[in-house]
Formats: sequence, structure tokens, C-alpha cells
Amino acid sequence: MIPLDFLFLLAVLIAFFHMLAPDHWIPLTSLSAKRGYSTPKKYGIATLIGGGHATISGALGLLFLFLGFTFLKNDVNELIYISIALLLIVGLYFIINGYGESKETNRNVENSIIAVSVFPDFAIIPIMVSASEYTLPYGFLIFIGFLISSILSINAIIYLNSKTIGKRMSEMKPENLDYVIGFLLLATALILLAFPSF
Repeated sequence: MIPLDFLFLLAVLIAFFHMLAPDHWIPLTSLSAKRGYSTPKKYGIATLIGGGHATISGALGLLFLFLGFTFLKNDVNELIYISIALLLIVGLYFIINGYGESKETNRNVENSIIAVSVFPDFAIIPIMVSASEYTLPYGFLIFIGFLISSILSINAIIYLNSKTIGKRMSEMKPENLDYVIGFLLLATALILLAFPSF
């Protein structure tokens, strides 16, 4: 059984790093500058983006759990192995996606639409599957950590965007965040494979 605090920390870190990706916040900052959004409106939309992103991701995780329990007949051990496989697959996806992004020559994230900002984060699925060993309130606690971290990190970067550090963040390469998330997931999978009783 994976310790609950480890799963919670992993969910918070993944949400934090994922929402720092420019494709989540640059469309909003560009749109709010063009349309002259007030500060409360800008932060309100950022909260909706972070919350929508986490909620859609969590719903996808619940759907995966429902399908897993339906077809595996409540065999949590098999779901855990599927979870480890998902950690490896999603981790490799983020690393490969980061590599692909690094090879793109005409990248202009300002052209992204806001809807892309709430596209689900598949990295939460293996964490939710691992949390299924616990009772429902603990799994919900992990989702709440993911939700709050998503909302706080996008609002923080929107705030920092108005400061000097935010201008530098807009120059950040999105693939670097993909690498961080990918390596976090791969490291977690390898730890679970090496120490199954962890």
C-alpha cells in the first residue's frame, strides 16, 4: 500500500508543475490584456481554469476507477499494477511530448485558446488508482489537494506575470515542465516496482 501522504504530495506537485506550463496561463493573460479584464475577473477566470482542469482530470480518474472495478471485480491489487503501468506510460508520454515540443520551430503559445487550458491531466489517474486502496474520504482528500494546488498555482503565476518574474516565466520552455512531471511519475513507478510494500 502506497502511503497516503506520498500520494497526496505527488498529486500536489504534479498539479503545481502542470499548471505552470505556459499553455495554461498565457492565453488568459493575453486575453485579459486585450480585453482589459479587471483584476477580480482575471483571477476568477484563472480559478475556473485551475478548478475546471482539476475537476475534469478527477472525473476522468473516477471513470477509470469505475471501469477498472467493473471489469476487475474489485481486485485492487490488479488496479495497483495497472496504476504502476499507467505511471510509466504517462511519465514516458510527458518526456516524449517534451522532446517533441523542444523540436517545434514555430511555437506561439499565445495562439492557444483558453479551452486548452482546462484539458485534463492524465497524470492524476494512476494516483487516484493507487488511492483506491484507501476509503473514499482519503481519495477525495487527494483530489482536493490536486484541485487546490491547481487553483493556487495558476493564480500565483497570473500574479507573478504582473511582476518581473512573470515576464521571465513566459519565456520558459514548456517541455522543461513536461520533463519534470514525466520524471516524477517514472520515479514513483520505479520506487513502487522496487519496493512493492512501500
